Formats: sequence, structure tokens, C-alpha cells
Amino acid sequence: MPSRSRTHAIDMTEVLAPNQVREVQETYIEKSRPVVLIGPMAAGKSYIGTHLSRFYGYEFLDSDHLIVEKYGKISQIFGDYGETEFRKIEAAVIEEVLSSPARRNTIFSLGGGAPMTDAVAEILKNQTVVYIKVDAETVAPRIQNSKTRPLLQPNPVEKWSEIFESRRERYESLASYTLDARGGRSITAMTAEIQNFIITTRKGGA
Repeated sequence: MPSRSRTHAIDMTEVLAPNQVREVQETYIEKSRPVVLIGPMAAGKSYIGTHLSRFYGYEFLDSDHLIVEKYGKISQIFGDYGETEFRKIEAAVIEEVLSSPARRNTIFSLGGGAPMTDAVAEILKNQTVVYIKVDAETVAPRIQNSKTRPLLQPNPVEKWSEIFESRRERYESLASYTLDARGGRSITAMTAEIQNFIITTRKGGA
């Protein structure tokens, strides 16, 4: 005798016309799409994305890591080719991930400057985007002795503040959801908040 769940599945197929089945499948696929993390340098995007992956079973990708794997160190790319060429490479890597059907259950962290590239911003308009909101006080311990972020030299905290203010409006305009990561919030609380947003979005409630 078939199980009740299998019987239910067969009955559902029988009552749906082929075009309705296709519509249900397409709706499901549309809702199961990557979640993109944006925000300033040192906001904790990779940290949060890694924990979302660990706690909730998503794949996690970081655009900076993908660039390093394929093209080498970011500081070297800046030094050899300049920021304009780096942004072209960055945009191509982001588009590749977000257009791949295999990446629909992915948390995808972007570099702080990525949304400022118009081509990237255009892509993000059709994505689920979580903006990680921080302030200089929160990120100062993470960057004040940094030697690996070329855009923050020679005064990391001061430069961070200048860059953030120039980018803040773009972050806010692209955000589907804003996570307040200022201060000492626990990673458990922050990832649970994002997960609740994702579940609501995929159910069609957001």
C-alpha cells in the first residue's frame, strides 16, 4: 500500500494541469535564489555568510575569494592594472555566480566596492540583497592595523569613513533587507535574523 505522502503527491499531480505544474515549479525556482550580502569593507560579510552556511546549510561564496583563486591577490591586481580593471573582473565574477542555476541556494558575499560598479548595481536590482550595516566604531579594531586593503592606506579608519559615506546611499538603495550589525551583536542573533528574512521572502511574504 502506498504511503499517505506518496498518495497525496499523486493526487496533487492529477489535479494540476501541465501549465499549472510548470507555474508552480517556476515559482519555486524563482523564490530559491541566491542571497547577496553587501556592505562596507570589514562589515563582517564573510563572517556572517560562513555562519549562515554552517547553521542553515547554504553554500557560501565570497567574490573576493573567487577573484583571488582565478586571478591572484587583489592588492596585486590593483597595483598592476588599477582599480578600473579590477572592477571589470569583479563584475564578471559576480555575474557568473548570480546567473548560474547551480548557485540558487547560495549566500554570496560581495566586496565593499562592488555595488558601486553600475553593471553590478543593475544586476543586484533583481536579486535578494542583504545590507550589513556597521559604523566606524564597530570596524575600527578590524582595520586599524590592516596592510591588505589598498584603498584604506595610509590611515585605515579615516579612509574607511570617507569611503563608506560615499557608498552608503548605494548600499541602502539596493537593499532588500538591512541587518544592523553595529556594536557587539552575537553571530547567532544576526544569522537567525537573516534566516527569518530569507524564509519569509521565499514564502512570498516579503
